[in-house]
Amino acid sequence: MKIFFKPFSGVILPLLALMVTFSSWGQLEFPDDKVSWKFTVEQDGEDATIVGTITMVEHWHIYAANLPEGTFTIPSEVVLKGSSDFKLVGGVTEPKPIFEHDEMADEDLYYHSHTIKLKQKIKVLTEDDFEINGTFSFQTCDDTHCLPPFDADFTVKVKGVKKEEGTDSANIEETFVKVDGDFAVDAEDVSYVKVDDQWFAVPEGNSAPFYKKYLTLGGSHEE
Repeated sequence: MKIFFKPFSGVILPLLALMVTFSSWGQLEFPDDKVSWKFTVEQDGEDATIVGTITMVEHWHIYAANLPEGTFTIPSEVVLKGSSDFKLVGGVTEPKPIFEHDEMADEDLYYHSHTIKLKQKIKVLTEDDFEINGTFSFQTCDDTHCLPPFDADFTVKVKGVKKEEGTDSANIEETFVKVDGDFAVDAEDVSYVKVDDQWFAVPEGNSAPFYKKYLTLGGSHEE
Protein backbone atom coordinates (compact mmCIF):
# COMPACT_ATOMS: atom_id res chain seq x y z
CA MET A 1 0.00 0.00 0.00
CA LYS A 2 1.34 3.44 -0.95
CA ILE A 3 1.16 6.20 1.66
CA PHE A 4 0.87 9.92 1.00
CA PHE A 5 0.34 13.15 2.92
CA LYS A 6 -3.03 14.81 3.26
CA PRO A 7 -3.32 18.45 4.38
CA PHE A 8 -2.77 19.10 8.08
CA SER A 9 -3.13 22.29 10.08
CA GLY A 10 -1.01 23.96 12.75
CA VAL A 11 2.25 22.28 13.71
CA ILE A 12 1.12 18.72 12.97
CA LEU A 13 2.45 18.64 9.39
CA PRO A 14 5.97 19.92 10.23
CA LEU A 15 6.21 17.40 13.08
CA LEU A 16 4.98 14.58 10.86
CA ALA A 17 7.39 15.56 8.09
CA LEU A 18 10.24 15.41 10.58
CA MET A 19 9.13 12.06 11.93
CA VAL A 20 8.79 10.33 8.55
CA THR A 21 12.37 11.20 7.59
CA PHE A 22 13.51 8.46 9.99
CA SER A 23 13.50 4.82 9.03
CA SER A 24 12.44 2.09 11.42
CA TRP A 25 16.07 1.90 12.54
CA GLY A 26 16.19 5.59 13.42
CA GLN A 27 18.39 6.51 10.45
CA LEU A 28 17.79 9.91 8.89
CA GLU A 29 16.45 9.69 5.32
CA PHE A 30 16.60 12.30 2.56
CA PRO A 31 14.58 12.48 -0.68
CA ASP A 32 17.70 12.95 -2.81
CA ASP A 33 19.07 9.69 -1.43
CA LYS A 34 16.06 7.86 -2.88
CA VAL A 35 15.68 9.73 -6.18
CA SER A 36 18.34 10.95 -8.63
CA TRP A 37 17.89 13.03 -11.78
CA LYS A 38 19.75 14.29 -14.84
CA PHE A 39 18.43 16.86 -17.32
CA THR A 40 19.58 17.02 -20.94
CA VAL A 41 18.41 18.58 -24.22
CA GLU A 42 17.41 16.85 -27.45
CA GLN A 43 17.36 19.42 -30.24
CA ASP A 44 16.47 19.53 -33.92
CA GLY A 45 16.73 23.14 -35.04
CA GLU A 46 14.01 25.25 -33.44
CA ASP A 47 12.41 22.16 -31.92
CA ALA A 48 13.97 21.04 -28.64
CA THR A 49 12.96 18.79 -25.77
CA ILE A 50 14.12 19.09 -22.18
CA VAL A 51 14.52 15.50 -20.96
CA GLY A 52 14.69 14.59 -17.28
CA THR A 53 15.99 11.09 -16.60
CA ILE A 54 14.65 10.22 -13.16
CA THR A 55 15.84 7.15 -11.25
CA MET A 56 14.35 5.82 -8.01
CA VAL A 57 16.05 3.28 -5.76
CA GLU A 58 14.39 -0.10 -5.31
CA HIS A 59 11.00 -0.02 -3.51
CA TRP A 60 10.68 3.78 -3.78
CA HIS A 61 8.49 5.76 -6.17
CA ILE A 62 7.37 9.27 -7.15
CA TYR A 63 3.88 10.32 -8.16
CA ALA A 64 2.90 10.96 -11.77
CA ALA A 65 3.11 14.42 -13.32
CA ASN A 66 -0.43 14.27 -14.66
CA LEU A 67 -2.82 13.29 -11.89
CA PRO A 68 -6.62 13.06 -11.93
CA GLU A 69 -8.58 16.00 -10.60
CA GLY A 70 -9.29 15.92 -6.88
CA THR A 71 -6.35 13.74 -5.85
CA PHE A 72 -4.50 14.43 -2.60
CA THR A 73 -1.15 13.12 -3.85
CA ILE A 74 1.60 15.55 -4.83
CA PRO A 75 2.41 15.49 -8.57
CA SER A 76 5.94 15.45 -9.91
CA GLU A 77 6.67 18.68 -11.78
CA VAL A 78 9.22 20.06 -14.23
CA VAL A 79 8.92 23.86 -14.29
CA LEU A 80 11.06 25.96 -16.64
CA LYS A 81 11.78 29.59 -15.76
CA GLY A 82 10.18 31.82 -18.37
CA SER A 83 12.36 33.53 -20.96
CA SER A 84 12.04 35.34 -24.29
CA ASP A 85 14.57 32.83 -25.68
CA PHE A 86 11.99 30.04 -25.96
CA LYS A 87 8.35 29.12 -25.60
CA LEU A 88 6.74 25.99 -24.21
CA VAL A 89 5.06 23.56 -26.57
CA GLY A 90 2.42 21.58 -24.70
CA GLY A 91 2.94 20.27 -21.18
CA VAL A 92 5.15 17.73 -19.46
CA THR A 93 4.85 14.22 -20.87
CA GLU A 94 5.64 10.99 -19.05
CA PRO A 95 5.41 7.21 -19.47
CA LYS A 96 2.19 5.47 -18.50
CA PRO A 97 2.20 5.46 -14.68
CA ILE A 98 1.54 2.51 -12.41
CA PHE A 99 -2.03 2.56 -11.09
CA GLU A 100 -3.15 1.35 -7.68
CA HIS A 101 -6.20 2.03 -5.54
CA ASP A 102 -5.46 2.64 -1.86
CA GLU A 103 -8.41 1.05 -0.06
CA MET A 104 -7.58 2.61 3.31
CA ALA A 105 -7.51 6.15 1.96
CA ASP A 106 -10.01 5.42 -0.83
CA GLU A 107 -7.60 7.12 -3.22
CA ASP A 108 -6.47 6.29 -6.77
CA LEU A 109 -2.68 6.43 -6.94
CA TYR A 110 -0.63 7.00 -10.09
CA TYR A 111 3.12 6.68 -9.65
CA HIS A 112 6.47 5.74 -11.23
CA SER A 113 9.29 3.52 -10.04
CA HIS A 114 12.75 2.50 -11.34
CA THR A 115 13.86 4.85 -14.19
CA ILE A 116 11.61 7.09 -16.28
CA LYS A 117 11.91 10.14 -18.53
CA LEU A 118 9.90 13.34 -18.08
CA LYS A 119 9.86 15.53 -21.19
CA GLN A 120 8.96 19.15 -21.97
CA LYS A 121 9.01 20.37 -25.58
CA ILE A 122 10.04 23.94 -26.39
CA LYS A 123 10.51 26.11 -29.48
CA VAL A 124 13.75 28.11 -29.67
CA LEU A 125 13.15 31.80 -30.45
CA THR A 126 16.69 33.21 -30.47
CA GLU A 127 19.80 32.93 -32.62
CA ASP A 128 22.07 33.03 -29.55
CA ASP A 129 22.95 30.05 -27.36
CA PHE A 130 21.28 30.28 -23.97
CA GLU A 131 20.62 28.46 -20.70
CA ILE A 132 17.31 27.35 -19.24
CA ASN A 133 16.89 27.22 -15.49
CA GLY A 134 14.29 24.84 -14.14
CA THR A 135 13.01 23.08 -11.05
CA PHE A 136 12.17 19.41 -10.63
CA SER A 137 9.71 18.87 -7.76
CA PHE A 138 8.59 15.55 -6.35
CA GLN A 139 7.58 13.56 -3.29
CA THR A 140 8.97 10.07 -2.86
CA CYS A 141 7.42 7.22 -0.86
CA ASP A 142 7.87 3.52 -0.26
CA ASP A 143 5.26 1.03 0.95
CA THR A 144 5.38 2.30 4.54
CA HIS A 145 6.03 6.05 4.54
CA CYS A 146 6.71 9.21 2.52
CA LEU A 147 9.52 11.73 2.73
CA PRO A 148 8.81 15.48 2.60
CA PRO A 149 8.31 17.12 -0.84
CA PHE A 150 11.60 18.12 -2.48
CA ASP A 151 12.62 20.78 -5.04
CA ALA A 152 15.76 20.37 -7.16
CA ASP A 153 17.11 23.15 -9.39
CA PHE A 154 18.77 22.34 -12.71
CA THR A 155 20.24 24.15 -15.72
CA VAL A 156 20.52 23.02 -19.35
CA LYS A 157 22.22 24.64 -22.33
CA VAL A 158 20.32 25.14 -25.59
CA LYS A 159 21.68 26.09 -29.01
CA GLY A 160 20.34 29.22 -30.66
CA VAL A 161 18.87 28.86 -34.15
CA LYS A 162 19.32 31.30 -37.00
CA LYS A 163 15.90 32.69 -37.80
CA GLU A 164 14.54 31.50 -41.10
CA GLU A 165 14.05 34.17 -43.69
CA GLY A 166 10.41 35.02 -43.99
CA THR A 167 9.08 37.19 -46.78
CA ASP A 168 9.83 40.88 -46.27
CA SER A 169 6.56 42.28 -44.96
CA ALA A 170 6.92 45.79 -46.36
CA ASN A 171 7.41 44.53 -49.92
CA ILE A 172 5.14 41.51 -49.97
CA GLU A 173 2.12 43.32 -48.56
CA GLU A 174 2.15 45.54 -51.66
CA THR A 175 1.35 42.47 -53.77
CA PHE A 176 -1.68 41.42 -51.74
CA VAL A 177 -5.10 41.79 -53.33
CA LYS A 178 -6.92 40.45 -50.28
CA VAL A 179 -6.02 40.66 -46.60
CA ASP A 180 -8.06 39.21 -43.73
CA GLY A 181 -6.17 39.50 -40.44
CA ASP A 182 -3.26 37.04 -40.59
CA PHE A 183 -4.33 35.64 -43.97
CA ALA A 184 -3.71 37.14 -47.39
CA VAL A 185 -3.78 36.33 -51.11
CA ASP A 186 -1.62 37.95 -53.80
CA ALA A 187 -2.39 38.76 -57.44
CA GLU A 188 -1.18 35.30 -58.50
CA ASP A 189 -3.63 33.63 -56.10
CA VAL A 190 -0.84 32.54 -53.74
CA SER A 191 -2.00 32.36 -50.11
CA TYR A 192 0.05 33.77 -47.22
CA VAL A 193 -0.18 33.48 -43.45
CA LYS A 194 1.32 35.79 -40.84
CA VAL A 195 3.18 34.26 -37.87
CA ASP A 196 5.34 36.24 -35.41
CA ASP A 197 4.95 39.36 -37.61
CA GLN A 198 6.28 37.62 -40.72
CA TRP A 199 4.43 36.51 -43.83
CA PHE A 200 4.92 32.98 -45.14
CA ALA A 201 3.70 31.60 -48.47
CA VAL A 202 1.43 28.60 -48.01
CA PRO A 203 2.87 25.56 -49.81
CA GLU A 204 0.72 24.01 -52.50
CA GLY A 205 -1.67 21.41 -51.14
CA ASN A 206 -2.02 23.06 -47.71
CA SER A 207 -4.88 25.21 -46.48
CA ALA A 208 -3.97 28.59 -45.00
CA PRO A 209 -5.53 27.86 -41.53
CA PHE A 210 -3.73 24.50 -41.33
CA TYR A 211 -0.37 25.99 -42.32
CA LYS A 212 -0.69 28.84 -39.83
CA LYS A 213 -1.39 26.35 -37.03
CA TYR A 214 1.55 24.21 -38.20
CA LEU A 215 3.95 27.18 -38.00
CA THR A 216 2.51 28.39 -34.70
CA LEU A 217 3.17 24.98 -33.13
CA GLY A 218 6.83 25.11 -34.17
CA GLY A 219 6.79 23.70 -37.69
CA SER A 220 9.56 24.77 -40.08
CA HIS A 221 8.81 26.80 -43.20
CA GLU A 222 10.51 25.57 -46.35
CA GLU A 223 10.67 27.53 -49.55
